[in-house]
Amino acid sequence: MTALAIVPVQMLAQAKSRLAQRLGPEAREELMCRLVERLLRELQSARRVGHVLVVTPDPVVLALAEAAGATGLLQPGTGLNAAVELGQRYAVAEGWARVVTVLADLPLLAAEQVDWMLALGREGSVVIAPDRHGLGTNLLALWPPDAIVPAFGRDSRERHAQTARAKGLRVLEYWSAGTAVDLDTPEDLDELVERWGWRPDWWLTGKGVTGWRSGTAG
Repeated sequence: MTALAIVPVQMLAQAKSRLAQRLGPEAREELMCRLVERLLRELQSARRVGHVLVVTPDPVVLALAEAAGATGLLQPGTGLNAAVELGQRYAVAEGWARVVTVLADLPLLAAEQVDWMLALGREGSVVIAPDRHGLGTNLLALWPPDAIVPAFGRDSRERHAQTARAKGLRVLEYWSAGTAVDLDTPEDLDELVERWGWRPDWWLTGKGVTGWRSGTAG
């Protein structure tokens, strides 16, 4: 049984503000667009993902989603958890039996990792893919789609697990570099470049890009 993948994306103008010392506003928006495009390609290649839903208040992201073959759902307000809840309601209304919420800033995520994570789940289960620090949640698979109310943010790994157990649901976890390594801070960027050989400079235009430790952009 395949799942609906929910990808919440905030307004591009607000994206990746903690990278401001390395990237100017235009470069941060471009970075977010490229991350979303890459993520959509991986999700659409995953065998256990039946379709991708992008929930966003940003019209540029909506157009990007539609161009990639995903469904774009306009979020009337803002907020990560509000976007995920909107996606969950969409999934229930459309008859999906399960969903996986995938945050957009995962530059190493691969389709097979999403498949492996979804393979762990059974009806009445919650599968959590924590961030690298073991505190947050980068992917959250629910069967059924509204099994729990999303609580993304700081310490969400424990909040999601506690909420699920309180409802008698089985809690499982999936760990991989692709699901754990996200991109929020300059330190995250340095690690991607130096440890994982990530090269954002080949598709970023360079406008407003400063301070790569790798020296690949000036």
